Amino acid sequence: MSWKIGLIGTGNVASFWAENLSRFPSVELFVKGRTSEASNIFSEKFKIQALESQSIDCFLICVQDRNIDHILQTIDPAIPSFICAGLYSLSSSNHNAAGIIYPLQTIQAKAITSFDEVPFLCEFPSTARACGLRFLTDFNLSYTEASEEARFAAHLAAVFINNFGYFTMKRGLSHAATKDLPADLFKPIIEKTMANLFIKGDLQTGPARRNDLETIAKHQAKLSGSSRELYDFISNSIMKTYGNEL
Repeated sequence: MSWKIGLIGTGNVASFWAENLSRFPSVELFVKGRTSEASNIFSEKFKIQALESQSIDCFLICVQDRNIDHILQTIDPAIPSFICAGLYSLSSSNHNAAGIIYPLQTIQAKAITSFDEVPFLCEFPSTARACGLRFLTDFNLSYTEASEEARFAAHLAAVFINNFGYFTMKRGLSHAATKDLPADLFKPIIEKTMANLFIKGDLQTGPARRNDLETIAKHQAKLSGSSRELYDFISNSIMKTYGNEL
């Protein structure tokens, strides 16, 4: 296994690839950021080279969706280029060897996940398929080939589960911290909540689920501002789902 891989981007997703791929001695990594300064900072951090005119086996494009088309226009169309985004449509690209390798995981440069924690959703046109499958196999990545429609649905589902879930749980921990309650106190309930998601059936609980207006009123009296708005919105959504109204 020998790879020369060009990373396009210097953000969270590029950091994920750099951290994990740099562990393989047979991999040479190169990076190109939005500016030469960004490239140099990233290069120094991960001990890799800046991308110039090297011969590359494939590119991993790790930029925001709105910049992908522009990046593809600057890349040799004969070189397989894998877009690491969940909502990009390959039909909008003229790059003949572009494919999708989308990590379905929360990725943060401050807490980088390892390859074995990430399932990948992939889509390959015929021109990128052989290289894409070899890449996935060589690095022992867990992957599923999915249609564009299924990938878009997965991206939206991940926003509800991860982004919204993290936001509401973080808000809960912040509220507890106002009374000096340690975050670790809530680890068991967080872990149990996550486990319940994979149990067949509907295990929704709480005052909104049982139409307990007295408890809801007591909670509301302790909240203000955006926390009160969030509490009311979610409580209303739960009650409407189960046939009740606040």
